[in-house]
Amino acid sequence: MSADLSETNLTVHPEENADSAALFVGDTGQFDVDTRRALVRLIRGPFLDGSADELVWAALLRNQAVVRQYLSEIFLTLMVDDAERVAFCQQASEADVAFPKLLRRVPLTLIDSALLLFLRQQLSTVTGTGNRAIVGLDDITAQLQPYQRDATSDHSIHLKRINGAVKKMRDNGILRSTTTEARFEISPVLRILFPPEQIAALTDSYERFTDSNEQFTAASDDVSESEDVPAEESDPLDE
Repeated sequence: MSADLSETNLTVHPEENADSAALFVGDTGQFDVDTRRALVRLIRGPFLDGSADELVWAALLRNQAVVRQYLSEIFLTLMVDDAERVAFCQQASEADVAFPKLLRRVPLTLIDSALLLFLRQQLSTVTGTGNRAIVGLDDITAQLQPYQRDATSDHSIHLKRINGAVKKMRDNGILRSTTTEARFEISPVLRILFPPEQIAALTDSYERFTDSNEQFTAASDDVSESEDVPAEESDPLDE
């Protein structure tokens, strides 16, 4: 026996009804599928790239208030940059109550940190030009040469560390492949993750380091900086 809705006061909006329909058995969610996808990408990290998925980006902008509210429930804050079309989560700052951490900290080696700084500096050179920031593996290798432990160390080991750092940036979405082999586009998300004041401070630290006559020791690999990234994946760098 079917229910007759013809005489009820229920108003059904076809598009809204389709979006909010249950997506799986037991689904009690209220968000449409693209808003849910936006939430998953934000929580998994490292960031939501609006240029890569127009529908999900539009859903985030359309439902930004409720997405912020949902994230607040799990101690996260939403950062959105409309100009760069990127969004990501931050762990909420603790006040008087200790918050459980959804985002975990992933250590960056000295080479990782130096590479991030170089990429951020390269991104600054195209700011306001409308151009993409492109960098080659040869440029990266030359830039990171001063961070080889010493002149007598195995250069192949140093190259292996550089390739590992590049792979980490690619896996984390900081570097994107281009049609040219060994050349990458730098994601504009770095402009948000590393504002100018942080660049200046980090640049000063690394210049002092490279100007010194001290050689790397085995302990160098233990020197690291950390960025918040979602648990479950070592996918990237979040602030």
